[in-house]
Amino acid sequence: MEQSEFEITVVIPVYNRAGIVGRTLETLDAQVFQDFYVILVDNNSTDGTLEVLQQWAGKHPGRATVLMQPTPGAAAARQMGLDAVATPWTIFFDSDDEMSAMHLANIVKTIDLHPDADIIGWETRMIRNGKIYRKGAFTTRDMQFRSLFNGIMATLRYCARTELFRAAGGWDPQVRIWDDIELGARLIKRAGKVCKVKAPVSVFTYLQDDSISMAETVSNTESIDTALGRISRTLGPERAHWVELKRIILAASGDGAEAYRLRDQALSRVSSPLRRQLFRLAFAWTKAGLPGAARILRPFL
Repeated sequence: MEQSEFEITVVIPVYNRAGIVGRTLETLDAQVFQDFYVILVDNNSTDGTLEVLQQWAGKHPGRATVLMQPTPGAAAARQMGLDAVATPWTIFFDSDDEMSAMHLANIVKTIDLHPDADIIGWETRMIRNGKIYRKGAFTTRDMQFRSLFNGIMATLRYCARTELFRAAGGWDPQVRIWDDIELGARLIKRAGKVCKVKAPVSVFTYLQDDSISMAETVSNTESIDTALGRISRTLGPERAHWVELKRIILAASGDGAEAYRLRDQALSRVSSPLRRQLFRLAFAWTKAGLPGAARILRPFL
């Protein structure tokens, strides 16, 4: 079969996961729905990952492709995969995570029930040290705000029409942290109908110490600024204060004078005196180790 004869393509970027990517590939083999294509993108691995991917693809002739992307970064690898997609729908997955046997079947069922949908989302569970670390939410309401503060457009929580990914501009290789949230803002802005899978949780994310999702700290201010700057442009001036609140909440996770410097820098870009006061409270609330500052302030924003 040609790739274009399938309904959906699963794109998986891989970097130095020779020892664990097999677990992810096994979950693809276990899918009840098998009418899908797979694009594996090796991101210049040095540990034998490429050989593992090629061996698996060799067992699935006509259903899998292995590409090699020398440019470092998940966004560059994902974009190479997206460029090679020839199916109506694309789902991005990660090389250290798992999907249950019904995952793709549930997605396709939802697509069939909502043929006019542009994005299909679902909830996930994040696993760390063998235990559920937190729930990965997805909602069709207040999506831009929930994406910025709750990550509902994290890579493993949705799929979208391939043409929507491309119309939104695809992945930005210059964004090294929150590349999925940055792209998510652009997808939401262009999307029409968004639906949620009504089924038990079927994606489990295993957080690794060297994964990009474990790097969201105040010490990565340059990379974070790149992502938030692009998100701010997508949201527009009427929502720019959301981004400053995000910066302030992030600053609260830092230590010493630098945390307060970043807070004051963000506050200087907020014109409303009321919002500045509320954002100071959000900083203090978060600094005290209490969650939910953005949720509490949402009615005022």
